[in-house]
Amino acid sequence: MRGLALVAMRGPLAASLIVAACALLSLVFTPALFVSGGLLCLVTLRQGALEGLRVAAIAGAITAGVMLFVNGRLGAAALAIFAVWLPVWGASQTLRRTGSEGAAFTNIGFCVAGYAALMRFANPDVDAFWRARLTQFGALIKAQGGQFLNAHDLETVGGLMHEASVAVLLISLVCMLMLGRWWQASLYHPGGFRGEFQVLRMPRWVSPLGAAVAVAGLVAAARGHGDSLASDLLIVLALLFAFQGLAVIHHRREARALSRHWLIGLYVFLGFVPHIVITVLAVTGIADMAVNFRGLVLVNGRHDGGK
Repeated sequence: MRGLALVAMRGPLAASLIVAACALLSLVFTPALFVSGGLLCLVTLRQGALEGLRVAAIAGAITAGVMLFVNGRLGAAALAIFAVWLPVWGASQTLRRTGSEGAAFTNIGFCVAGYAALMRFANPDVDAFWRARLTQFGALIKAQGGQFLNAHDLETVGGLMHEASVAVLLISLVCMLMLGRWWQASLYHPGGFRGEFQVLRMPRWVSPLGAAVAVAGLVAAARGHGDSLASDLLIVLALLFAFQGLAVIHHRREARALSRHWLIGLYVFLGFVPHIVITVLAVTGIADMAVNFRGLVLVNGRHDGGK
């Protein structure tokens, strides 16, 4: 992976070719899209917004050209790839300018909130939209002799797809940004990635915004509209604060020289019961805005906040 980043940093053409190749590969192997976004982030962080935009434009032209040649059209997959690149580029520029991962994450949060709002505006019954897509996908699977969801499961899963898409989109964009930042640190500032992540903090104004969104969600739920844009925004805010909570855990583990097994256990639980762990991390992140856990004094009186 580090070698791939080194090749991409040789020039805009090399970077564009690799970004486009990974984007095309993502059509059959979705994780390749993370590499594509991460490389675009690396270029933007290292060489600036204009160079990142240049690479995105060249890679986009290559990707579109190959898709048109092979399929005769672009399709939704191409639009999805291009839609992912833009917020990653914007967040990378924010991180380059401010040096604050919290500000960059918030930038991504606004983009994801825009996606949620656009989906609800374009599809008043967003659950029906996802059920229709699942039904079409299921028909293709069954036509090939496979098995898919029954009617009851289709109804249930369809009702969760919009919220899941909001969460997956935000986590994916953040991971692309972090991949690019990790590459940058690995190539030019070894050890810098860990220290920067451990002090991750959302901007102060995000807390009152979160409170306002929570009130709006409660009002909507009281009126019988529990599934609303406010609930989408709560998902976005909860995930942003969960990343801050995760940074707190990483910092406190290192400050107290605890075993890495604590982190391994955390990530294992995150894989098995993500809804519970993310909730705990989000509460930790929200509390950190007021308490500043990373500035606490240890029992023996040694202050570890600067580690």
